[in-house]
Amino acid sequence: MKTRQSIVYGFLAVILALTFTACSKSGGGGSGGGGKSLNSATELKEYLDKQPANSPDKPIKIAMKVNDMMIKDIVEVLNNAGKYVSLNLSGSPLTEIPYSAFSGCTPLVNIIIPNSVTEIGGLNGSGLTSVTIPNSVTKIGYGAFADCKSLISVTIPNSVTSIGGVAFGDCTSLASVTIPDSVTSIGEGAFQSCKSLTGITIPNSVTSIGASAFSGTSLASITIPDSVTRIGLEAFNNCKSLTSVTIGNGVTSIANNAFRDCTSLASVTIPESVTKIGDGAFSGCTSLTSITIPNGVTKIGGNAFNGCTSLTSVTFQGTIASDNFGYFDDYSFGSSYAGFDGDLRAKYIAGGIGTYTRPNGESRTWTKQ
Repeated sequence: MKTRQSIVYGFLAVILALTFTACSKSGGGGSGGGGKSLNSATELKEYLDKQPANSPDKPIKIAMKVNDMMIKDIVEVLNNAGKYVSLNLSGSPLTEIPYSAFSGCTPLVNIIIPNSVTEIGGLNGSGLTSVTIPNSVTKIGYGAFADCKSLISVTIPNSVTSIGGVAFGDCTSLASVTIPDSVTSIGEGAFQSCKSLTGITIPNSVTSIGASAFSGTSLASITIPDSVTRIGLEAFNNCKSLTSVTIGNGVTSIANNAFRDCTSLASVTIPESVTKIGDGAFSGCTSLTSITIPNGVTKIGGNAFNGCTSLTSVTFQGTIASDNFGYFDDYSFGSSYAGFDGDLRAKYIAGGIGTYTRPNGESRTWTKQ
């Protein structure tokens, strides 16, 4: 009886040993673990050299605990290995991802950032298709993910309070972004030239939208909440898919060229809180057919609505002094810049509050109704 039991136990031991060996050869952990655990750039090179060629959708999973001094060597190894990698940095003693730390590291398609990190500043130009941002992060720094052309979507956790300048600039595949209620500022060029970005919600926590923040995106509509007090220079410039804009009651100034060349823009609501419409603010918005200038506006910049070739109706609800009504001389070129095409400025100065129309967008003659 004991002999039979010994044989059975021995057989089970062989099966367990073979199973353990197979798991070890598979890379240590598979999809359920953190990937092959390595301790240095040297070990990383040796391991990747043994792996077959792969594709971005089937990255080699690597787990490492690194410090600031190791990152440069790791990036060099990844760039030279020619293999696509998913890198798990969980447990690493890092408090930030330094500026340009993984810059240009195209083999890096995914990264798990440790919970100790509070600021991300250096994954720009990498080959990331996805990223996990932990709840410890409070700031996405300047250029953090800029030029990550394969990045498709990102969820920003509730711990983040600011999105830095050019943070996601030129992420041309980025189609989905969730901005949490914790964010108070969106930096200059934060999402500039994200050509695949068709929709985004700006939460009520945001107070400022930086210059060129969303310029060159494919946003179809945008609602700027009442919490925002400033729309930066060229913030939505060249958003050619943008059809409607609602500006919140907190905005006091629409900066120069803020919505310039938004050629599909057909509807704009400007609130009473706005006192100034900057130079070229809506210039080239060729689909805009009507606009109401509320009572609060005291200044309209040069070329503010220049080139709005479909604009046939403008309603003024308040008084704008002639000196503040979009007209100045450029003596170097011998030309002048009115806020609107045609003689609308002269007609308004003579006629005051009311609605002015023209028979079609090409006519330069306006008539008060």
